[in-house]
Amino acid sequence: MVQENGSVSMMQRLLRRSVFSPLRSVTATIPSHWQPSDPWKGQPHLGQPLAAGSHPVEIMPQTWQNFEWLRHMRDYGGSQARTLARRFVTEWIDHHQQWTPNIWHPLLLSQRLKVLVLTWGWYGASASTSQQQMIVTSIAAQRLILSKDWRGLKQGNHRVDALASLILAQAFLDAGDEKENLDIDAITDALIKTHLDLILTDGCHASRQMDKHIELLKSLIESRIGLGAILGHTETMTPQQQEQINTLDDSILRMGALARMWRHADGNLIRLLGSREVDAQALDSILDRAGPKGRVTSHAQEGGFIRMASGRSVLMMNTGPAPWVMARVMAEGGRPDAGALAIEFSNGGNPIFINAGQSKAMAKDAPDMAEALAGTAAFSTLSVDRLNAADTNAIDETGRHATNVEAETGPASRGVLAEAKHNGYEQSHGLLHQRRVFLATGGNDLRGEDHIIYTGAPGLIPHEAVIRFHLHPKINASLSIGGDVILRLPGTAAAWHFKAIGADIAVEDSVFLGRDGLEKCHQITLTMALNAIRHDHIQSVKWGLRRQQSARVK
Repeated sequence: MVQENGSVSMMQRLLRRSVFSPLRSVTATIPSHWQPSDPWKGQPHLGQPLAAGSHPVEIMPQTWQNFEWLRHMRDYGGSQARTLARRFVTEWIDHHQQWTPNIWHPLLLSQRLKVLVLTWGWYGASASTSQQQMIVTSIAAQRLILSKDWRGLKQGNHRVDALASLILAQAFLDAGDEKENLDIDAITDALIKTHLDLILTDGCHASRQMDKHIELLKSLIESRIGLGAILGHTETMTPQQQEQINTLDDSILRMGALARMWRHADGNLIRLLGSREVDAQALDSILDRAGPKGRVTSHAQEGGFIRMASGRSVLMMNTGPAPWVMARVMAEGGRPDAGALAIEFSNGGNPIFINAGQSKAMAKDAPDMAEALAGTAAFSTLSVDRLNAADTNAIDETGRHATNVEAETGPASRGVLAEAKHNGYEQSHGLLHQRRVFLATGGNDLRGEDHIIYTGAPGLIPHEAVIRFHLHPKINASLSIGGDVILRLPGTAAAWHFKAIGADIAVEDSVFLGRDGLEKCHQITLTMALNAIRHDHIQSVKWGLRRQQSARVK
């Protein structure tokens, strides 16, 4: 259940289990004016069996300790659900008053405290005085232990989550005029410093992992709710507090705008770098609180992403990270990215060009498939001689990585243009891959060029390059007699025509990792020989995708 060491000393363990345990002297006052409501939604279908009398530990033993089931019961609704929820909470408190390393681990404390505090208005505010006192005293005790142990957490996201929990717990207990308060300025200072170390200048999480980005953004929003409640009780903010609030607000805005750039019109994220682990419902709630909906980043220079949109069409490109942030990417849990210059393209609610997708859980359950899905061939980009553009087994920044040599985007005549270049094949073959993409105004005409450039550096002699465009499973692709590919979309949506010059075109089988597992799909492949690249120094392929004028009749 708990994966990270909380680093509690043996002396502290003995003290907490003794008659001198600090938990024995914890007191707290029932809050009388706690206002903030829970911004996050539960899953009613998970709350239904609990509201019918099933115990959480019977249904969700692995997540029983984080109390997320409180949200499920609340959103299922009903007085019986509320009554049972209070019983489950007080039962847990009665059985876990004594400190134990697992139940009182800072990771679980962080998650549990936030749920207890944010859902208080549903389950706690209407409880009996004795029940309220029992719960509030437990919250104070858990906050006390977390305030001592959060520094033992190693991952930056976990530390920020713990600090957010402390701020919320402080705001909740302060509403009860508790006497033994934490130094909220010191806690907030730690939050500011810790989270800034995790964010690149463009607002992207330093790991480039989308699930970690959303996780951190959620913690920052929770911190802001808590600080708003605390500072709202003071007549004036100090200059330090105002600066802290401004910094936090700025981070939330930048991270929210960055997260929106990863979304297609149908709400799905670009399929790479931890996107599969992001819950769609949770993402909607988080982004609703992360600044104006219209604020969307178009180019994340350091994180390495470009977004272009026109009409009902959206194109996203993974340019690869900037070379100067590679050390931070790997240090914060990022992975070597073999999908440099991969694109995804959608029109309205129809995804067209996709990437195969990845699942972090698959690395343990099906390592061979996980390795294949992390390889360059699983992305809508170019590969050379079946070699990945980056060493997917690299453990730090010194390995072979694909970073963006240059990347830019902006308006062009009658559309939007993006251009990027990566160096993933320079060390192995002396080659650079450059991609230019143009999206015409209206979004019905997409054109691209892929260039392979020989730098003169030594390396393996290249033989063949393959450019892949993976297609969504709902798209039917067929090769015409003239060499074009006809893409038929679901329903009555108009077909699209794909053309290419400078390579052999084919339609082949592929796979897509959907929510229910692997699905069959097609891919368009463009193959070109590279025998003359060292003589010619550059070889190019031009391609285009255009929407037919009218939708077909069903």
